[in-house]
Amino acid sequence: MNCDAVKQDLSLYLYGELSFDEEERLEQHVGECSSCREELESLRAVHGALDVRETEPSPELLLACRRELRARTLAIRQSEDNTVWVRLRRFLTVTVPSPGFLRPVGALALLAFGFVGGRLWDESRTVNEPSALRVRNLTANQVGGVDLIVEEVRQKTLTGSLDDERIREMLLTAAMDPSDPGLRARTLEVLKQQAEQTEVRRALLKALSWDSNPGVRLKAIEALRPVSRDPETRRVLARVLLEDDNPGVRTQAVDLLADEVEIDVIGTLQEAIARESNPYIRQKTLKALREANASVETF
Repeated sequence: MNCDAVKQDLSLYLYGELSFDEEERLEQHVGECSSCREELESLRAVHGALDVRETEPSPELLLACRRELRARTLAIRQSEDNTVWVRLRRFLTVTVPSPGFLRPVGALALLAFGFVGGRLWDESRTVNEPSALRVRNLTANQVGGVDLIVEEVRQKTLTGSLDDERIREMLLTAAMDPSDPGLRARTLEVLKQQAEQTEVRRALLKALSWDSNPGVRLKAIEALRPVSRDPETRRVLARVLLEDDNPGVRTQAVDLLADEVEIDVIGTLQEAIARESNPYIRQKTLKALREANASVETF
């Protein structure tokens, strides 16, 4: 990669949006180019400053957004005036002349018709689905009440096996959910059953490399055990051993790398001996080198 290409990808790199191959090429270039390395550190500082700053929208902007939302809501209501439900309601409550005592009967008939029609329209829909309501805006109406504009979020249960592409895609998305480390950890626990699949393995490697929660990183490294001899996995394990700030994660990295000590791993273990301050990890690293009949010192 040249400097121009690297500088264009630095933001994507900081947000973890590059593929592993692209990350490897970028990191190799940054390791050799002082100019791009300075650019990366500067950009990382800017991103960190933006992450901690919370910007409140101005009252004028909020008012303008609410007005636009109100206008669009009214437009949707007007476009729905000719629907079958509106025509039926008008027929039962306005158009048909009837004594006042028939009005409740008409309302009950409308309610029953709506319930039965809804069940016939979509029998697969779950009744009483849990939902969350949030009031977004309100206005006083002409009859002394209020019109509420609410935002409704419904929950539903999806059931399927890991071979179901839709289920797997949802799990891969949940594994990167920035707001819930517990969800990420549980997701990785499930995904480890398919660690041999390329997309799952790369999601696990991404979590091990970039997740801010050490518990999630431990789940990721545990899930990678069946594929610990994969070259890409071993490259990430080597980097984790040298750079991760959690001793538990580094310990697991040593264990997986020690399963098969090759020439490239020997260099990593020797460097870890020189860097490592934790005596337990140093002891495990030293044991791995001795079992491979390798020198402790680098040459």
